[in-house]
Amino acid sequence: MSVLFVTGTDTGVGKTFVACALALAFRAAGHRVGVMKPVETGVVDQPEDALRLAAAAGDRAPLDEICPYRLRAPLAPSVAAAGEGVVINVERLLRAIARRAAGVDVLLVEGAGGLLVPIVGATTFLDLAVQATLPVLLVGANRLGTVNHCALNARVAGAAGLDVRGFVLSQPTLHADESSTTNAEVVATLAGLRCRGVLPHLPDPAAAAALLEIDDLVGG
Repeated sequence: MSVLFVTGTDTGVGKTFVACALALAFRAAGHRVGVMKPVETGVVDQPEDALRLAAAAGDRAPLDEICPYRLRAPLAPSVAAAGEGVVINVERLLRAIARRAAGVDVLLVEGAGGLLVPIVGATTFLDLAVQATLPVLLVGANRLGTVNHCALNARVAGAAGLDVRGFVLSQPTLHADESSTTNAEVVATLAGLRCRGVLPHLPDPAAAAALLEIDDLVGG
């Protein structure tokens, strides 16, 4: 069993899209894939990100196992939970990750927002990843500013002792800016990370799966 924590440099950078593409890529390589979205906010009816992940992975686990906490407000989990009188139990999440990982070849865990987004109190997704000893894949938007965002996240993760397995740059919007042709090379040099893919604006994750380098991304 192998686990990978997929985190974004910000919200809206294509993190769920990339995680879905990863799930499809690992399935195509013959792996049994499980997914988790430990906390999803902005849930009006059903947790859309968690359901997209489950569909991409072919994960038929109960929704409560895939997405233990579902909150209405589109806010940081700690804030949304406090507004709804919900107490997020980090130990419960750690147990769920371990339990889910034991039943699959690859478990993809997608955070909410970025590494320093608070889950409860001062406990962040970075803390969750550290406590669960999860290797990390960074997802950034391929636009001006991503060099700084990716480098900052890489340094924060590295300082916490996390194993950062690389980064993916996605293009959430139709039009790219001038920086998109050089961002990946600059991030790789500045952060010392392997680029696992540069994705153009694509209609669905299936079109992106073949563009990702998943060899030695998990395991080890």
